[in-house]
Amino acid sequence: MSAYGGLGLMTNAVLWAEVVVFAVFVALRLYTRKHILNALGLDDYLVSLALFLQIVYTAFVTAASLYGLGRRYADVDDARTYSTAVKYEVCSQVAGIMVIGVGKAAVGTFLLRIVRNKIHIRFIWGCLVVTAIITLFASITVVIQCLPVEKTWNPSIEGRCWLDFSKVGYTVGSWFVAADFSFAILPWFVIWDLNMKYKEKITVACGLSLGVFAGICGIIRTVALAGLNASEYIYDTVPMLIWSATESCVTIMCSSIPVLRPLYIRVRYGKEGKNTSNSYQLPLYGSRRKYGRFSRFGVDPSAGESSSGSYQAAVMKYHTSNVSDENILWAAAGIERTDEISVSYEPVEKKS
Repeated sequence: MSAYGGLGLMTNAVLWAEVVVFAVFVALRLYTRKHILNALGLDDYLVSLALFLQIVYTAFVTAASLYGLGRRYADVDDARTYSTAVKYEVCSQVAGIMVIGVGKAAVGTFLLRIVRNKIHIRFIWGCLVVTAIITLFASITVVIQCLPVEKTWNPSIEGRCWLDFSKVGYTVGSWFVAADFSFAILPWFVIWDLNMKYKEKITVACGLSLGVFAGICGIIRTVALAGLNASEYIYDTVPMLIWSATESCVTIMCSSIPVLRPLYIRVRYGKEGKNTSNSYQLPLYGSRRKYGRFSRFGVDPSAGESSSGSYQAAVMKYHTSNVSDENILWAAAGIERTDEISVSYEPVEKKS
C-alpha cells in the first residue's frame, strides 16, 4: 500500500469528480424523461449502463493507484507490486473502452428517436454496428494481447505477445472520434428540413451537436495512447486514463443537455412551463404535410357582420404533419411541435 502516491492522487481526484458530474447528468436526464416527458427509451438505459461502467473503470484505476499507478518503476516497492498495478490498469482499460462504446451507442439511439429519413437511419445503424464490433474486439484483445494472459501485466512470465495493442488503440480511438463528429454533424441535416425559423434551427442544431466536444476529447485521448508503448507504463499512461474518463463523461453530458430542456423550462416557468415557453414550429418534414379545410369551429357568424350588410364567414385552414411525427422531438428532447392555423374571411351576401 506504500506504493500509493505520485500522479495517483491527482488521477483519482479527477476521475471520481467526473463520476459525480456523470451521475448528476444521468440522474437529471432520467428524471426529465420519466417524470416530465414520460418517454424513457433505450438511450436512457444505455446512459445508465455507461454510468455503471464509468464507476467500475474508476474503481479499477483507484485500485491500481494503490499499487503504484502514477509512479515510476524505481519508486514502487517491488516487481510484484508493479505487476499488480499493471493488472488493475488493464482491467480498467476494458471498462474504459466499453463505457466509451456504450456512450456512442447512447448518442446513436438518441438520434434514432428523431430521425425519419431512411438514409440517415441506415447510416446511424451502420455506425452502431461498427462501434459494437470494435468495442468488443478492443475489450477482449486488451486482455489477451499476450499468451498466457498473465504475461500482459507480468513480462517475467514465459510466453509471447502476439498483438501490438497500441495499433488497436489508435484504430479504436480514430473510429470513436469519427463517430463523435458524424453524430454531431447529422442533426444539421435533420433540423434543416424542419418547418422552423432560421434562428431556431441554429439553436436546436447546435444543441444536438455538442458531441463535437467529445470528439475533441477523443482526439486528445488518442494522442495520449503513445503511453502504451512507454517504458514507464503505469506512469506514462496516466494522461490516457484521464482523457478516457473525460471523453466518456463529456459524451454523456453533451448528449444529455438537449434532453434537459424541459427540466429547465419546468424550473424557470413552473409546471405550466410547457405552455408558457416558446415552442418550435414543426412538422418534421414538410413533404409529408396534409391540409384540410373546416368551416365549423364554433365561430358565431354574426360576429363577422359588416356595415355593408354582408357577413365575413370564417374559413380556417389547418395543416398538420403525419401523426407519427407529432411529438417525436418533444419526447426526445423537449422540442414541441406547433401546428399553424390561418384564418381568412370571405364576404357572404346577406339574405333579405
